[in-house]
Amino acid sequence: MFSFGMGLMLLNQTHLAISFGISTIIGPLVSLLLLVPLGNLVDRYPHKAILIVSDLSRLSSLLLFAWALPLFAGIGKLIPVVIFSILDYIWTDFSSTTYSAAVHELVNDRKIQKLSSLTSTASSISAIFSPLLGVILYSLVGFEAFIMIEIFSSLVSFLIMLTMNFHYASKTTKKRSSQTGQLQMFKAGINYIRHRPLIKGVIMIAVLVNFVFTSLTVEIPFVINDRLHLGNLPISVLESADSAGILLGSLIMSWQLTKNYFRQLLLVPLILDGVIMMLLGGVFMLFRSAASVSLAGAFVMFLLGVVVVIPNIVMQVELQKSVPTEFLGRVTTILITINSLIMPLGTLFYTGLFQKIQAN
Repeated sequence: MFSFGMGLMLLNQTHLAISFGISTIIGPLVSLLLLVPLGNLVDRYPHKAILIVSDLSRLSSLLLFAWALPLFAGIGKLIPVVIFSILDYIWTDFSSTTYSAAVHELVNDRKIQKLSSLTSTASSISAIFSPLLGVILYSLVGFEAFIMIEIFSSLVSFLIMLTMNFHYASKTTKKRSSQTGQLQMFKAGINYIRHRPLIKGVIMIAVLVNFVFTSLTVEIPFVINDRLHLGNLPISVLESADSAGILLGSLIMSWQLTKNYFRQLLLVPLILDGVIMMLLGGVFMLFRSAASVSLAGAFVMFLLGVVVVIPNIVMQVELQKSVPTEFLGRVTTILITINSLIMPLGTLFYTGLFQKIQAN
């Protein structure tokens, strides 16, 4: 909701199309710069200590942002927004990677799938409601209130994190890693991935799926608005339906499924993803009114949301269960960085494709 409000504020102040696209540029660049040190630091130091530092640093960045933003006007608003976005991505990358690496210290193996599913459920709920709440709140109180809400919610999150118990493994691994240089630790992580076919397979699948699904980010607004001239309402309906599908799929995956179904839960949904994306293309070819595209498209996007979240959770759970805690930080960082870099490349590729080929 905060990101949505910041995009609206920038659009009103600067009238630049990039107002909602700053994160797609800054995020991957920050991930690339942090590729070596982030995973090493997460695997080297106690996870709760890293979370305390990153959360307090983000709170400080928010307070500075709230102070600096009114000092700029018009296109000058880009200066504090870009600086804050860089800092925000740094601290958020530290927090998200640390939480991923700390799963074994927070729950036992039997609860990892449930934790991943419930986390995905929470994200889906926020994805469904945040755009609507963002528009309403922005029209009522302006962007300054968003910053105050973000500071308050970050503070609450920080206090909750302080109450969590991290059950650390033996200290021998941490002691051994603290005597190793940054580059050596990173190379050790790369070598670990090279000798694990499962992790290499997960990375390749994630890269391919993210690249293909970037087409939806470009396709849905472009085809509905520019080709079919149906306005923005069907776009929001399809996005909400996708989030609702992810919510249902996450709830289904909160049931404990045995390891015997790993291949089926990975391969069958991936095949269905391709079939459902072809159905979406069929919707855009067959229907021409806003109501029919909204109804048929929402049904297809709901199915896609249900199906796409299943292999995502399955891969997360398998990585958490099979990768030792002392390597999880580096493995997670490499996986996130590769996928964050592939998405802007996919956006550029599909943007060129949709612009040049009439039969979108």
